[in-house]
Order: sequence, then structure tokens, then C-alpha cells
Amino acid sequence: MSTVDLIINHITNQTMTYKLLREFTPFSLSEIKSRIEKNEPVMSVNDLKLDELKKIREVLKRLNSLGTIVTIKDVTGEINLEVLNNMIASYEGIAEDTEELDELMLFDEE
Repeated sequence: MSTVDLIINHITNQTMTYKLLREFTPFSLSEIKSRIEKNEPVMSVNDLKLDELKKIREVLKRLNSLGTIVTIKDVTGEINLEVLNNMIASYEGIAEDTEELDELMLFDEE
């Protein structure tokens, strides 16, 4: 499984950053701190699941608003928010196309 990973580089507001990560990850506070110290991902999502990509984007935006500096990586290496947004838009487009095809197939059967 390919993933999109979120790595914390610098924290400005520790309390709020840890609180946010506890809200969105299954990790304990000590595990979050350990992952940050070791420069390991604090969050990894399946790069084929739209809902998970949206979740990591939300966390990224909220961390940025706190002044936390993060790195996002996928199988190709480091990516930016624009690439993540493009991935999400592509999957949303595919989902819309699939719905339209399903409706057409149902209409043809009737």
C-alpha cells in the first residue's frame, strides 16, 4: 500500500499541535513526541482513499495555522499542498464520473 505521510519539522505551539495530533491519530502523546523526535511520520494515509487524503489535508492546514512546519511525502518523495490538492481533485472527478456511469447503466436497464 502506498501512503501519504505527514512529518513534523518544527513546532511553534506545542500544546495545540499535540492536541490536534491526538485528535486525528491513534497515537499516545508519548508516541507522537517520539515520532517527531525521530523524524518519523505522525500520520500516514492510504494514497488511494479520498476520505483519508482529505483528512490529512485538513490536519496539514490546521497545523500550518498553528505555525507548525511539516513535510508531506508520498512514494515519489516530498510533495506540497498543491500536489495533494490535485490528487484529491482527481479522485473526486473519478468518483463523479463513476456515479454518472452508474446512473446511465441503471437508466439503460429500465
